[in-house]
Amino acid sequence: MSVTVGVLAACTVLLNGCAQEGSGSSVPAPSEITSNNAQARSCEAPLGCSEFTSVRGSDAAGDVAWLGTHPLIVSLRRANGERILSVRTPCNYVQVEVSVNDDVLTPGWRTATDRGCKEPTGSYQAWTEKLFDQPVQWTLDGDTLTLKNSHATIELKEN
Repeated sequence: MSVTVGVLAACTVLLNGCAQEGSGSSVPAPSEITSNNAQARSCEAPLGCSEFTSVRGSDAAGDVAWLGTHPLIVSLRRANGERILSVRTPCNYVQVEVSVNDDVLTPGWRTATDRGCKEPTGSYQAWTEKLFDQPVQWTLDGDTLTLKNSHATIELKEN
């Protein structure tokens, strides 16, 4: 029993020493985590904190009806110094780092979730990713956002 008490006393001393100020602990306080997250994500021009849902669209083949029945949901945020365009597709999520110059969103890196999509939503995912393979011109008129490039034109309404 004296060995158990000795071990417990040693552990208590070690743990108390780790918790003392200046002990070199790198665990941030909860207030630091909250303030860092607030600084890491922010809303700004051109779309603010708004989300937009597709209502219609077209491409070289004509009307893209699924954009109204299985809509894309689009938002733009700044995270860790980068502008990230988030697109929820009928099956997955796509995030595209973009630079904004006047009325053009120029894509950088892109990532997507890879949940197995049954057709036709798998083709919707591929269609959406192709849209962001090239710069996209955007216009905002009231609550209507239009995204356009040589692949497609999409009209979205603010949620």
